[in-house]
Amino acid sequence: MRNTSYLRVSLLMALSFAFASLLVPRADAAQNISKTAMAGPYSVTLKVLPAESFSGPKAAMVRDNGSEPNLLNGPVHPNHHMVAFVSKSGKPMENAKVAIRYRSLSSKMNKWMTLPVARMHVAGKGPATTHYGNNLMLAPGNYQVRVTVDGSKPAMFRITVAS
Repeated sequence: MRNTSYLRVSLLMALSFAFASLLVPRADAAQNISKTAMAGPYSVTLKVLPAESFSGPKAAMVRDNGSEPNLLNGPVHPNHHMVAFVSKSGKPMENAKVAIRYRSLSSKMNKWMTLPVARMHVAGKGPATTHYGNNLMLAPGNYQVRVTVDGSKPAMFRITVAS
């Protein structure tokens, strides 16, 4: 009888833990945003992803020019990775001059902020995966993002960040 009681409690605890884990959002299941627009002759795909690492043996990104990246354990405490993939005539642009500005549409403090743009590529994938942007801190809400490539007319995006 004692073993049966122990088994019931163990089973109940395991089921409770399994159910609770379904309710708690996981960091690796964070929201991914992807939108494409034109900036003059350039196709720009804006992506907002969970913040990514630039250092250590498991670095996801390799910075190869531009601004220094906002590191995961740095003073900015980034929670997102905002980047622009740029192409012209279907070919990725590996040496574009990209500027990214954003502003919150959810608060009264909606002045344009400039994102320090680093040119980077996916670790182990090389220049074919070149993209531009950085890690940053974004609160949940609505944002407008403006991406300019080589001085072109900007691509404009509206995004909603859930977490």
